[in-house]
Amino acid sequence: MKNKSFKKAKNLALATMAGAFLVGSASVASANTGWQKQNGTYTYYENNGKVERGRQYRQLPKANPGTSWYLTQDGKMLTGVQQWQGSYWFFNQDGTLHTKRDYVQSQWGDWYMIGDNGQVLSGVQQWMGSYYYFEPGTYLKANKQEYVKSQWGDWYMVGKDGRLMSGLVNWQGSKYYFDPSTYLKVTNTDVTVNGVTYHADQNGILSEVQNTGFTPSQINHTYDLADWQGSSQTAINDYIIMHDVGAESGAAANANYLRNNWESAYTQFVVGDGGQVFEVGEPGYVSWGALNANPYSPCQIELGRTYNRSQFIKDYTAYINVARYYAKQYGIPLNLDAGGAGTPGVKTHNWVTENIGGSHVDPYGYLASWGIGYNQFASDIANGVNQQQLNSVVYSQRQ
Repeated sequence: MKNKSFKKAKNLALATMAGAFLVGSASVASANTGWQKQNGTYTYYENNGKVERGRQYRQLPKANPGTSWYLTQDGKMLTGVQQWQGSYWFFNQDGTLHTKRDYVQSQWGDWYMIGDNGQVLSGVQQWMGSYYYFEPGTYLKANKQEYVKSQWGDWYMVGKDGRLMSGLVNWQGSKYYFDPSTYLKVTNTDVTVNGVTYHADQNGILSEVQNTGFTPSQINHTYDLADWQGSSQTAINDYIIMHDVGAESGAAANANYLRNNWESAYTQFVVGDGGQVFEVGEPGYVSWGALNANPYSPCQIELGRTYNRSQFIKDYTAYINVARYYAKQYGIPLNLDAGGAGTPGVKTHNWVTENIGGSHVDPYGYLASWGIGYNQFASDIANGVNQQQLNSVVYSQRQ
């Protein structure tokens, strides 16, 4: 009886121990599957209670029902800025990818621009109404003034705060102007800033423009060629070519003639009739007024004739002013008839004949009939017209 009681008690104890072991094993398995927070870090345990080694981005259960994607390292959930497949990404504190455009702080304290797909961005990026530049190597916002190339190939000026700059900008000892709409550097044009007019050369370097006495707003467009008329070839910026109309008629009549006969010959401007400036062809493109010199001249100017002294002074002054304006516009030296073919400068049709070909000798004959010789003409081209001095030179009547 005693032995039976002992055996029964022993079997009961063994069963109890086995049950306890089984319960304990199930508890361990349950406690070590799925997401577990340990020392402030989440780790994902597989159904076998083990973790997947290495860095993986995969779909896993959420803490709540459903699934999401997580980046893990040896099963541990990664947050903040992390590298994955050659790019950097930003993960929220709950391990989910940060899928909205944002400027965020990393786990080490630096700030980064994040795209809508969670990727850390570099290059030119828009944020809060401005454009910023983020260095491609570090992904950090630029913190010094520099001229940078964007991811699409255009160049921009960046300030010390990382923003793209616009307007008048000083850079390496020169002034530049960046368009406020496009943020691109302007070239080969005039800009006015705070009442001061500058000319931007082909490299964008600004030089202050002295008053030439002419602006394009003064142009009369009555005789403009239609869009489909004339040459569409961009001229090489070598010469401003000076003509006179060669007939005893004024500017408007000759501008009208050139428009109606553009297939034979035309120039950009005809000046006269009291200092008016009539446009026929568009500046910057080839016109047909000087044979083989045409491709090298973005601006050719005709001078209408008159027998009226006061009108001549107005016409001649406008003639000089237009030439000086467009010479500066296209970066052409204000040297009259200097050098041979290929030497940039302001040229007469006579110079074209002597150096390139043709038979015209204008405008020297007409100018001489009013007392204007080469020296006066060259000085006025180089320096602008001095009205008092010009008045002392021009004949009282045409010779």
